[in-house]
Amino acid sequence: MKKRWGILFTATSLSMIIAGCTPGGPTGGSGEAEGDQTVIRVSWWGSDERHNMTTEAIALFEEKNPDIRVEPEYTGFDSYWERLTTQAAGSNLPDVIQMDTSKLEQYISSDLVLDLNSLIEDGSINLEDVDDVYQEMNIKDGGTFAISSGANAFSTLYNEALFEKYDLQLEPGYTYDDLYEAMDTVSQGEGDGAWGFDFVKAEYEAFTHYARQFDQHFYNEDGTLGFENETLVNFLEMEKNMIDNGVSTPHDVTVEINDSGESMIANREAAMAVGASNGVIGIQPMSEDPIGVNVLPVAEGATSPGDWIRPSMSWSISANSDKHEAAAKFVDFMTNDIEGNEILMAERGVPISSKVREHLLDQVDESVAKTFEFLEVVGERAGESEPLPPPGEAEVRASFNRMLEAVKYGDMTPEEGVETFRSEAEQILG
Repeated sequence: MKKRWGILFTATSLSMIIAGCTPGGPTGGSGEAEGDQTVIRVSWWGSDERHNMTTEAIALFEEKNPDIRVEPEYTGFDSYWERLTTQAAGSNLPDVIQMDTSKLEQYISSDLVLDLNSLIEDGSINLEDVDDVYQEMNIKDGGTFAISSGANAFSTLYNEALFEKYDLQLEPGYTYDDLYEAMDTVSQGEGDGAWGFDFVKAEYEAFTHYARQFDQHFYNEDGTLGFENETLVNFLEMEKNMIDNGVSTPHDVTVEINDSGESMIANREAAMAVGASNGVIGIQPMSEDPIGVNVLPVAEGATSPGDWIRPSMSWSISANSDKHEAAAKFVDFMTNDIEGNEILMAERGVPISSKVREHLLDQVDESVAKTFEFLEVVGERAGESEPLPPPGEAEVRASFNRMLEAVKYGDMTPEEGVETFRSEAEQILG
């Protein structure tokens, strides 16, 4: 696995070094103790809002821990990973790293992040108020390599005004046939000009959920594909049937809307869409109508609802850091400190500490409160988490999306698309 990092470094490190530092502090800090203080570097990606909230929370952390000073490093999502690649090549990763689930396996297999079990066991990172379902995806072979900084779940988001207009009721446990009938009612309606359902270019995640309902996974624990061809064929046929019959948005419309940054359910151009549950927070300000959150449908013959709770993002500690105690204090603070989370206000997802969730529920705005309530519903239905995506996941996802487009446009049958995709994916995964 380390050879994979070597190849990655060769391809990116020189350009990053020439480009110099990105916003949010230096690509490397001294990290040295200053007087009686221990200096730790903490990195994250995100918007200006996240940066402002996080730096305010850091100021409180430093006030409560005067022996620790935090050097922040922050940037946008894409350049964030390029920067970490450069830092990893120079054995100069930050002490605390905001981690994405899709990247975690690569960092684990390259021995770049610390197993946090000992810090959890000695209480440095307190998880007493954290249910297992909020942390399972960060565990590999018994080791804990990240602490979720906020949770979400895959969901459907819907325009409540359109649902009320057409008197639609889709209670948890509804089927794909129920979904088709409800969305067909909207698409056939007069005056709105709306489609029913919008897949929002999120079929990769939607299929993962669909496969779980048949005790299959996109990836097995060993990083191989974990689903049967027939399962993906059935999913593609279901989606293509919705598109061909005008129940779901055509592919070119979906691409256009996504590229514009708009939302079809916010614009009353669709009644329902797939997405992460915390997507309601970003969509609600775009809409004059209230936006609701619901579970996904259940397929015919399913053996489980398919739901699971996943980290929206997490905190890892660099394996090369020599400041594990101070880094653990920071992660514990972000996880459990009530005052700190009053500043952060669940911006990174639903807090994993039940005490923090209970405290914030009456303080967050309505759209955030909906995500809290939704995860309570999912928590009662959730199965085991998905295996961590293997290195090469990004290339597999790209292959999946190419196949999906070809099937939607009729250039391939679902059967041909699945065979082509599996061949490409297996070659990528080795």
